Amino acid sequence: MIIEMHFYVVRNPDGTYHVQNVVLGHLGQHHVHTEKGFEKWKKDVPERLIHYIEGTCDCGLRPGDIMEYDGKVWHNPELE
Repeated sequence: MIIEMHFYVVRNPDGTYHVQNVVLGHLGQHHVHTEKGFEKWKKDVPERLIHYIEGTCDCGLRPGDIMEYDGKVWHNPELE
């Protein structure tokens, strides 16, 4: 059995990309990117693991913010 992390991406009207990590139905990190940061991030992820979904995310996070599965929020400027 191969276990893989999948990434569900919503592009908000403000141009930010919201990515939710999911493994076996369990939510992991939720991270927010600018377009430039998203393009850089996705270069390291196989395209078959990225799923684009319609909608908007109202998480309140800003580009570079990461929310862990336990709700802790931190910032990574490389995602901006």
